[in-house]
Amino acid sequence: MEFALNEVKTQAKKLLKAIRVDSELLPKMELALKKLGLSLLDEIKLKHCLTIVSQQLGFDNWHHARDVLSGSKNPVEALDMGTLFYPKGADSFINEWFANYQQAKNTLSEQPAGKWLLPYKNQFIVVKKDYISTFRLDANLTLLWPDIDHNMVEGYKSIAWDKLTCEIIKNRSRNY
Repeated sequence: MEFALNEVKTQAKKLLKAIRVDSELLPKMELALKKLGLSLLDEIKLKHCLTIVSQQLGFDNWHHARDVLSGSKNPVEALDMGTLFYPKGADSFINEWFANYQQAKNTLSEQPAGKWLLPYKNQFIVVKKDYISTFRLDANLTLLWPDIDHNMVEGYKSIAWDKLTCEIIKNRSRNY
């Protein structure tokens, strides 16, 4: 798994470059920088930008993002996946929430073509097409959903999961 992880690294590099070039960006990033204990522009390094980007994507920090996106942790049902798959505005949708993966999977199996199962921290959400459209996925990538049976938990560590996750990361709104 490399696509999603590399996208986070790319965004961190772009953020570092943007902060150094655009003096108007620094005030927008002030809160994120304060959380890291940074106040001077010269103190900002790539490792800080990796943390900022990871947090904006819904992870606790860079290490959390790296662990999830690299596929190094098991079992996936017990893994804290952060809020990556819960974009801004998603709370306006009526979704089915589950603390138990098997219950979520059973709900997905009732209508496998019209629903999707996504992780949210240590929980699971079964959503409909309107929710998935908020990810603004390229039409070619939407063809990957059947490869993982519309299930981002079961599809974890697959090429389809990695490519879909990479596109979701690319399309998440950023503060920079």
